[in-house]
Amino acid sequence: MTGVNATPAGPVHVIGYGSQRRRAQLVFTVANLDTGAVASTSLVPGSFTPIHTPGGTWWLPYAPIVTDLATHAGVAASTLRDPDFPDEPGRLPSSGLTLPIQWQPDIPEQDRRKWEAVALADRRSTPWLVLIGRSSEPPPPGEPARLLGRLCALADQLHVDLVLEARPSSIGRGLSWDVRFELAGGAVPDYQHRWIGDLPTALATIPADRAATGLTVANAGLPAHYLTEGALTPAAVPVGLDGHPGGHDLDQLERRMLADAEQHGGAQAIWRNRHWWHTGLRPADTAGRFVRGWEPPRPAYWGEQIPTHPCQRCTNPAGAADPPYCTDCYGARRVRRGAVLTVTDLRGRTVHRNWRPDDGQQHQPPTRTHTDQPSGSTVWQLSEHYQVGPLAAGFGVEPTDLTDIDGEHVIDQHLRNGVSQLAHTGGDPVDAYLGEVAATHDGARVMVLATDWPGPTLDELAAVVRGLGLALDVTVTDHRHSVGRPELLQGHTWSVRVIDPATPLTVDPLPTSACLPEAVALCHRYLHGALRATVPTDPEQPMCVPQQPATTGPGPDVAGLITEVRRLAAAHPGEPATVRLLFPTDRASG
Repeated sequence: MTGVNATPAGPVHVIGYGSQRRRAQLVFTVANLDTGAVASTSLVPGSFTPIHTPGGTWWLPYAPIVTDLATHAGVAASTLRDPDFPDEPGRLPSSGLTLPIQWQPDIPEQDRRKWEAVALADRRSTPWLVLIGRSSEPPPPGEPARLLGRLCALADQLHVDLVLEARPSSIGRGLSWDVRFELAGGAVPDYQHRWIGDLPTALATIPADRAATGLTVANAGLPAHYLTEGALTPAAVPVGLDGHPGGHDLDQLERRMLADAEQHGGAQAIWRNRHWWHTGLRPADTAGRFVRGWEPPRPAYWGEQIPTHPCQRCTNPAGAADPPYCTDCYGARRVRRGAVLTVTDLRGRTVHRNWRPDDGQQHQPPTRTHTDQPSGSTVWQLSEHYQVGPLAAGFGVEPTDLTDIDGEHVIDQHLRNGVSQLAHTGGDPVDAYLGEVAATHDGARVMVLATDWPGPTLDELAAVVRGLGLALDVTVTDHRHSVGRPELLQGHTWSVRVIDPATPLTVDPLPTSACLPEAVALCHRYLHGALRATVPTDPEQPMCVPQQPATTGPGPDVAGLITEVRRLAAAHPGEPATVRLLFPTDRASG
């Protein structure tokens, strides 16, 4: 039972005066990425029956409404994703609509509707809540101990720490658990990554790709070391990717961490050197932060330290300090001429490379490709040893499928192609390249993910957008004019935007995605902002309540759209071209 009744006829209710006028309407929508089905319902005064709470108030919970819509759209509830929380599938709204204390079931209907309108207009959530999911339930994650073993094996292969953490929950009830990879030697993060009530649940809900997001947390104080020769040697796939190395007593781990947390305030168990190291977390001098009681031993895979020198430009007393705009140290006030590259698919294949400044003696020397006459700066192409892009073929992907370890953005083009730029003052192109790489990656570790894009395809996104009654703008820039100039953008750059079809067509002036799948993934990930922008600003205009059955015939002509926008871009190299994909719609209004 959802508590939602038939929507009464009549104009939309508006609360307030002047610039404070607000629409008393809330729309829920569930969309199916596999079939394009869309189901929605509208909450307006008189359309719902609240329930009584133990505290004596009246409210309408949102979760039953979403679950009912998921059934109508053929969506498995465990796959639903709130666009505000795209990394947490199955997260249903825990909130609801709380009625003012003046609302009572026995007051006149006119008064009940007045207070219902006040509640709808004063809510703090978005007026249009859209959740997107798939038709089928995902496969079960497996036994928590087995999952832990897999993560331990991946940590061994990536040469990083696996951290199990329990610290006081930010909502003041019990402990919050997290599971993540971290680079060794870093401080405890300032904030909790996740809010999960126990260790087995954390292991079941945090797969390897989500645990890897811990490697992206900024930590400027990380030590920088090359990997030992033994750590660079390709090894067989660890047993833990299919089982677990040596076995892990999950209950014992959790009991030990709970005891440490009770004594110190928080606890960590760190998997390093194929061994568990336990430490308490005690509150730091700054409120809300924690420090470890002690640090585990030095990682066995650490080789010699990457040499670190003070930045001459920033520390020169005769000159002005440049941070954060210094192009030598990028605000770090130190320069490291070396880095470690790690490319992985998080499924058992990993490649490591030490990038040293003297490696150039063993490889083809850099090639100067361009000299800018007005400034005197030069552009150099480094040998394949210093390029990330050529490693893509070994993982069965394209160079533009190589992303940061969190899988969100394609690796920078200069890293993919090994491009170094020198100012007119000159210098060594390899030194300049490694200095920039080390300054822009904490601990001088370049962590790269090499997999296919996991998000929806453009066809799936288009089917959902059609069901929502919206349109898609696809923009591309053809950079064929920059062939032979590796410091300039190469190939094509893309953007995909969800737009209200009534909005005039405008060209995205700067599409930045290196490939179309990246543009689609970013559009899907940040869909909440685009959807909110389509809500009518006039409070007198009711919001639409989109409905669409599962599509059985041909979908939108996405291939034709891409062909057309590529043709337009090719006719005007260097200039963005935009094509809008419109859909016939009978989008209903509330």
